[in-house]
Amino acid sequence: MILYIDREEVPDIENIRPEVLRYVVEQAERANGRFDRLHRYYRGDHDNLRKGQPEPDEVRVAVNYAKYVVDITLGYYLGDPVKYDANDTHDMESGPKIDLKPLLNCYDNQRISEVDSRVGKGMGVFGECLELCYASSEDEPEPRSAYIDPRCGVLVEDSTVEHNKLFALVWERREKVTREKYYFLTVYTDHTEKDYTSTDLKTAVFHQVNETREHFFGEVPVIAYENNDERQGDFEQIISLIDAYDDLMSNRFTDKKKFVDALLVFFGMSLREGDEEQMLKNKFIDGAPLDAKVEYIQKTFDESSVQVLADAAVREMHKMTLTVDMSDESFAGNSSGQALKLKLKLLTMNLLVKNKMRRMERGLKERLALYNRWLTTMGTMREVSPSDVDVVFALSTPINETEIVQLVTSLQGIVDDETLLSQLWFIRDPAEAVENVRKQQQEKQAAYQQTFGVPQQDEDADAEKASQQEGERKKPVGFVLPQNDE
Repeated sequence: MILYIDREEVPDIENIRPEVLRYVVEQAERANGRFDRLHRYYRGDHDNLRKGQPEPDEVRVAVNYAKYVVDITLGYYLGDPVKYDANDTHDMESGPKIDLKPLLNCYDNQRISEVDSRVGKGMGVFGECLELCYASSEDEPEPRSAYIDPRCGVLVEDSTVEHNKLFALVWERREKVTREKYYFLTVYTDHTEKDYTSTDLKTAVFHQVNETREHFFGEVPVIAYENNDERQGDFEQIISLIDAYDDLMSNRFTDKKKFVDALLVFFGMSLREGDEEQMLKNKFIDGAPLDAKVEYIQKTFDESSVQVLADAAVREMHKMTLTVDMSDESFAGNSSGQALKLKLKLLTMNLLVKNKMRRMERGLKERLALYNRWLTTMGTMREVSPSDVDVVFALSTPINETEIVQLVTSLQGIVDDETLLSQLWFIRDPAEAVENVRKQQQEKQAAYQQTFGVPQQDEDADAEKASQQEGERKKPVGFVLPQNDE
């Protein structure tokens, strides 16, 4: 969670008063009731399942629309890994080309897309979550990221309009083998991290354990992600609708069960000994009077009106969460990808995920800055401004592959190659793809010259040509084999 306090409460960040630590943990525990309920609903443990022991003929079901809303939204904008493209707008006088390879290697080594997915899920369920950046325990450490549940992590910021970071606290309640319970806290500041233990928050006594460790991220290595301004989960506003739908479906199944277990009443006759066994075996009774009548005592209900009410509840849940109902027959069909984009249902979902992507992009660029400071300090990467890097999300929408290829082909010579290749769904690194195309063309041209006996240029000519190619690096190279000057 995110907590705001006055800067005067912590005059010395490296020596935080115990009262401040106690206050932060107490505020976090107070907020955990709401977080626990949201997590419980996502897991399918709804309130209607907690209403005591059900009756013998009662059926209780939980239709987990909370999980549906979170998962389908998450898959829509994070189903494909996030891409990072450098804004290579420099020229030869402004400095060397932006190289993100050391940073992207750190991302690939830890499968950063899995961390992104957990962060997106935490945003959808709790409305907010945290990410911790730390150094790996390898012989040659690298920066790493870990998802932090908002129930056991707090980012403390000042109460100004800028909300500058003060410190972060990751905590949990542990238990020794002697059954003694205690709090274990790790406090992160701009330069250090410290571990503390406390057996009782009321006494506000915290004992530091382990040595103070220094990190090289340059600021508090904890990033906060907010789902929206209210920090609400994707389904938090429809919990009452989910409860009503659960009750409706539970009553519906209960009625069906009571219908199957209805009482069989005999009019104008009574059963003789052995008639029950005969009914179970032969499904009829022999020797019943002509004026006898048999029927079930059952409660009649209008199934169609119940279905109308259920459909209305489902529509309201999708409308309030701006998610698409994939089971809607009007949404299916043989429409092209472009036609599906124009549908109102995908339009509302696009509005939802665009807001999510803007907020997540802020956190991803903050992570990029922390990693860049760490790698710069270690001398493995030069400083890069987050504004020089584009964070690209790929929405999981139906696509017309032929249409995209034709578009990219028709724009050659008008739009630079890196931008064109970024439009292709199977290209993960457009800059690398452009370089591979350039090398492939050079190899083909060399093979062409060797096959037809074209004399090789001398070193000076090669150097001049290389200089010309470097000056024209941003010009489109195209995707065709270069023709010989002859």
